[in-house]
Amino acid sequence: MAAEELLRAMDADQRAAVTCPETATVIHAGAGSGKTRVLTHRIAYRIATGSAAAERVLAITFTREAASEMRRRLLHLGVARNLQSVTVGTFHAIALALLRQRLSDLHKPMPAIINNRQQLLATAIGDHPLASRAREILIEIDWAHARLIQPATFAQTASRLGRYAPAPHNEIATIYKKYEQLKLQRNVLDLDDLITRVIEAMRTDNAYAQAVRWRYRHLFVDEAQDMNPLQYELFDAIRGQRSDVFVVGDPMQAIYGWNGSDKKLFDELPDKLRGTTVLHLPNNYRCSPQILAAAKAVAAHADHKLNAKSMRPDSEPVIAKGFSDNESEAAGIATMLWSYASRGGANPWKMSAVLVRTNNQVEPIVDALVASGIPVRTSRPAPELTSAISDASQCTNRNSLMTWATDVFTESTSEIQRWVAEQLQLFLKLDHPGSVDGRTFASWMRTNPAEQQGPDGVEVLTFHSAKGREWDCVVVAGAEVGLLPHFSAISKEQQQEEVRLAYVALTRASHQLFITWSESRKGRTTGRSSLVAEISDSSRTIDHNEIPKRTARISSSGRKVSLEDQIKKWRSDRARVIRQLPNAVLADHELNLIALQKPTSIEDLGKIVGQITAKQIGPDLLSIIAKAGATVK
Repeated sequence: MAAEELLRAMDADQRAAVTCPETATVIHAGAGSGKTRVLTHRIAYRIATGSAAAERVLAITFTREAASEMRRRLLHLGVARNLQSVTVGTFHAIALALLRQRLSDLHKPMPAIINNRQQLLATAIGDHPLASRAREILIEIDWAHARLIQPATFAQTASRLGRYAPAPHNEIATIYKKYEQLKLQRNVLDLDDLITRVIEAMRTDNAYAQAVRWRYRHLFVDEAQDMNPLQYELFDAIRGQRSDVFVVGDPMQAIYGWNGSDKKLFDELPDKLRGTTVLHLPNNYRCSPQILAAAKAVAAHADHKLNAKSMRPDSEPVIAKGFSDNESEAAGIATMLWSYASRGGANPWKMSAVLVRTNNQVEPIVDALVASGIPVRTSRPAPELTSAISDASQCTNRNSLMTWATDVFTESTSEIQRWVAEQLQLFLKLDHPGSVDGRTFASWMRTNPAEQQGPDGVEVLTFHSAKGREWDCVVVAGAEVGLLPHFSAISKEQQQEEVRLAYVALTRASHQLFITWSESRKGRTTGRSSLVAEISDSSRTIDHNEIPKRTARISSSGRKVSLEDQIKKWRSDRARVIRQLPNAVLADHELNLIALQKPTSIEDLGKIVGQITAKQIGPDLLSIIAKAGATVK
């Protein structure tokens, strides 16, 4: 795609970010500002103008889903004829590829990646009373890895930082030491070890470090506010002294401090990179003015004044509602969702979610939704997924992997097996030329945690799990004392992170936002959280009687479906057919502009999505727009 074509349908701030000089650049991209679009267009623009070579680009993300979407968007932008030119991956996946290549060059075997960390930790714990809390201990070990804390200094450092832990810090330190010793004895690695090994190699072997930096001359990082010290060390090692760095992040969405991330790393980037250009993307293309006003009210508790501006039309008022107890709250949430769905719209359940602070809140809400007849999108069954990956891991080469996938598509009716086969096909198409086998694929799956899949329905998930997602309708449940902020947030920084977490939850909604809380939860007095106390000043609080009761299932006839909903349904259907993510078919920003501007020709549509894309999808979209206009008349 031509450089000028890449700049179409971009606002002035986005265009400035995409076209800025090739020096160190830090982009502050708020929720809904189109950061992924800017990042992928920046890569494509650099390649189109000849200032970057595709095979020298390294783009780092935090999840496999984000990496896959970025690859598909780049392919959609015409960056390359295949998915092997630009290297895109998570920190762990990139470290795995680098380490495997290095050991292969040195004719050394690749250590196995631990299949069952809890089992290994159980061996390290032995008959200690903490054996039943292995999962929680692993979280502490992962935090220590991320913060570059060794077993010898764990207790002192955790105490100094006020780290809330499931056991005394000195006992965790002892288990941590035994866990590390066991890994050495068995010659196995966990995911963080992959990063550590690469960093050590680059520090001790200058020729190797220079080779990596020569290969990856143009460095891009997404969601940089979530970097932890270990990941930053890898980023810094690959960067060297170069200034060809483009980093995107949002300080208000830094929510992983509990897991080792450090927001200061992003805040201090301009000073560390030197001569840095800092740009801001203030326009929010996701949240309505009403929802953004509520998010700003929450952000104020973190002493953070948002300059964001909603580019969406007005929506329904934000509805804040308290209930006597958590059972009543769960039932009330079901009523709210039925109320929203009854207004019409394409796929109302699929486009709705309930967000909670802790996993303990999930089950009662799911039960209430199911009891009221609302479909719920469930997690993929772990045993069947594990079994499918295990089957594929037995394949000994690329051909046998391809045969396994073909057999699954031809003979299997299992949704889980077919999903694994799709991931296998993606794995073979991406950054894995040459010799691969089932073990390589299994390692790739472990280093890239997969998004939960399931049938269409309302999703119920935690604030953390909702990061990077969006829905038309969102219920933020349990906005109450003890949960928001969480009682474990003791230090000022932990309290500030709770504010940011609430902000992330609220900004997942585009059109309708409900906020609920209980006055009593499981016999404990709670009450409305102070973080959402001011929201009623900018929105509307209603009585329970104002929420319509469900009288019948939603009818598929006689409903007015908005043009935006129609385009979303078309995008979802097309994505399913061509096996791409919806945003790879049509970006949210583009979809919103099409719904607002209602282009009537391929040329007008091309001004939004580019002429090449317009010719491909124009007939379908123009037909939808024309029919919607005829209906209105």
